[in-house]
Amino acid sequence: MDAGTALVECLIDCGLDTGFTVPGESFLPVLEALRQRRERFRLVSMRHEGGCTFAALGYSARAGKPALVMVSRGPGATNASIGIHAAHQDSQPMVMVIGHVRRHMRGREAFQEIDPVSMFASISKAVLMPETPADVSAMARQAVQLSMAGRPGPVILVLPRDLCEAEAEMPSLDGPEIPTPAAAPAADITALLGRFAAAKKPLIIAGELARRADIREPLADLARRLGAPVIAAYRCQDVLDNTDPAYAGHLEINPVSYQNQLLADADLVVALGSRLDGITSREETLLGDDISRLVHIYPDSDVLQRFESSLAVACDVLPAVTALLAAGLRAEADLTWQNTAHAAFLEFSAAGNVAVAGTSDLAKIAAATRQTLPAEALVLTDGGSFARWIHRYFHYAAPLTQGGSASGAMGASVPGAIGAALAAADHPVVAFAGDGGFMMNGQELSTAVREGIKFVIIVCDNQVHGSILSGQSAKYGADKLYATEMGGPDFVGLAEAYGARGWRVDATADFPAVLTAALMAHEPALIHVTCDAADIVPYGPGKDAV
Repeated sequence: MDAGTALVECLIDCGLDTGFTVPGESFLPVLEALRQRRERFRLVSMRHEGGCTFAALGYSARAGKPALVMVSRGPGATNASIGIHAAHQDSQPMVMVIGHVRRHMRGREAFQEIDPVSMFASISKAVLMPETPADVSAMARQAVQLSMAGRPGPVILVLPRDLCEAEAEMPSLDGPEIPTPAAAPAADITALLGRFAAAKKPLIIAGELARRADIREPLADLARRLGAPVIAAYRCQDVLDNTDPAYAGHLEINPVSYQNQLLADADLVVALGSRLDGITSREETLLGDDISRLVHIYPDSDVLQRFESSLAVACDVLPAVTALLAAGLRAEADLTWQNTAHAAFLEFSAAGNVAVAGTSDLAKIAAATRQTLPAEALVLTDGGSFARWIHRYFHYAAPLTQGGSASGAMGASVPGAIGAALAAADHPVVAFAGDGGFMMNGQELSTAVREGIKFVIIVCDNQVHGSILSGQSAKYGADKLYATEMGGPDFVGLAEAYGARGWRVDATADFPAVLTAALMAHEPALIHVTCDAADIVPYGPGKDAV
């Protein structure tokens, strides 16, 4: 067999079953091997390499394992980089194979050549460069394992064309290797127990590595025993059922007064499985200079070293929480602090509490979406200011049902919905996008039609780049708007041209019936919601555009 076939056999043996590609000549043997193994591995041919990586991100966020991405060198790899960056910032596993130039042409600025190491080193966990046919399958296995170990993330495997075509032996097939979670050091657990015992008002910030289904109940139990409110890190709203009395909302781009008060009053803040990204940490000003209140639990020592804290515990979330529960953490606590925080969240997230200028109220549309969908439905949001309406007013119920990228990248919604739908075939998938984000990768709707992948995309169309326009207006005046007013196409007509179904909604009251019809459609469906450009975010002024 050739090394391309050995690569495929190894990836399947490691448990991969789904991939996304824009095909390239440099990896034809891999495509042929996948064709022969199509009963074991589904390969989706996308319209753009950025769509490939966003689809893989949507898949891995639900499936909990990497999808394969295959792209060509140069143009293909650079197009794909947006989703690699998103996977890195979201701590989601992914394996991307780049079909590279022949080995003797490397470093000579060959046709479409880039240096993949210098390009991807800062936005991936590793860039692997096989040099022999035997290296190909060995590094493929290494790529899968690395992508899932510790803090998950994307791994790049660079496959020179001549190496892909070279003869190779059948790799040893040892089955998937499940990474062993890093256990919590006993001394750290003892220290944590002491901190918890002394705390009167503890607060938990639950992040991207606390979202797994097997963590939810232990996390809820921990919160109950401590009497601690749980605030979700940015775009991690499914860490708990949002109706759970411990749930206290979501650290969004805009500061919120009740959360400000919680953070000010807390005498212990536990960052649990959160890398404390720039939005969650409010650009690292969350607790001011008072590091004595911060405890940080995360498996990546590089992340822990970025932040000063009174206690940094290098371990995975589940072992830490399990060890704390098993170590005799107090069985019950005064829940007044927790209940007060949850009540404040419910009041803050009640649809209709912010007046809108237009006839489409995204708060009520988000609430209607929640009422229509089952608890297990997946709901994704693209990058853009419209998403702040969904983040504030949509209440997540089941674990691993929130999709979208914490990197804020626009264009993730349609391909992300494709990946999510493949990972959760038995559950409805709904994606929200702004008109700007949809236009970046909306052509992947044709991919969904061709592949028979069903979901609903809701385009919130205000015909502007909202957050940028808002910042521009605040800084220079409303009469100085420039390059932020976009206009837009007939989105229903565009959806129908791709072979999807389409509806237009101009008023809030019309939305529930349209959503029900879209969910019942046999094809992918698009709902075009017209929004007023005055209704950019459900917050007041005072936050920079992002």
